[in-house]
Amino acid sequence: MKYSTKHISLYIILSIFSISAYNQGKLERNLDFGIFGGASYYQGDINHSRLLYKPMLSYGGLLRYAFHTRWALRASIFGGTLKGNDVDFKNNYQLFRSATFSTPIVEVTGQIECNFLPYRIGDKKKNWTPYIATGATFLVASYADHVYQPAIAFGIGLKKNFSSRFSLGLEWTYRKTFTDGLDNLSWYKTIPTTTTENAHLIMKQKAYYHQKDYYAFIGIFFTYKLKFFEEVCNAFEY
Repeated sequence: MKYSTKHISLYIILSIFSISAYNQGKLERNLDFGIFGGASYYQGDINHSRLLYKPMLSYGGLLRYAFHTRWALRASIFGGTLKGNDVDFKNNYQLFRSATFSTPIVEVTGQIECNFLPYRIGDKKKNWTPYIATGATFLVASYADHVYQPAIAFGIGLKKNFSSRFSLGLEWTYRKTFTDGLDNLSWYKTIPTTTTENAHLIMKQKAYYHQKDYYAFIGIFFTYKLKFFEEVCNAFEY
């Protein structure tokens, strides 16, 4: 039996459509999206180590694709505000410097999540797990010395199903920037000197050159799965 060009073309089109439909179904079964709400805060030359310092409202959205029960890729857009004030600390030099700053931030982050336990939304047996995550961030900090900055993202979290389509999570993630200017404090290569007896009044460098700024997000997220979980043959379960 001979096939015409139209038959062959139709067969190819149907094959492509079938493959695309299968891949789309697989994507839907493993794709969820949601919203994030919590707090953002800063660590740097003003706040050296205090956790949850001046927490400000943060918010955002995320999209996650679970390609394995232990691994997932995630993209997110978060926004918030970073603040700091020297008068919040008892260090004499900081009290003399009296630096303060406030800058709104918006970031786009891509990261990979590693689950400690097998996890899948909609699966009653694999319904919760702690996880760690790392990735890369592009930051826009409106009033910082350098407005546009890359950063390294890393953190921990916990996620759990509470229905066949919805999940709830708690997350605490840091961003290590490559700038020392989130707080608008500059560093001098030549350190000014003075003969004053009060050492804390010496106007030394305003920032530590080798100490880059960090910021963090802590909060909760809700996600929605696009399609109900479908049971698969155990021979093909991953």
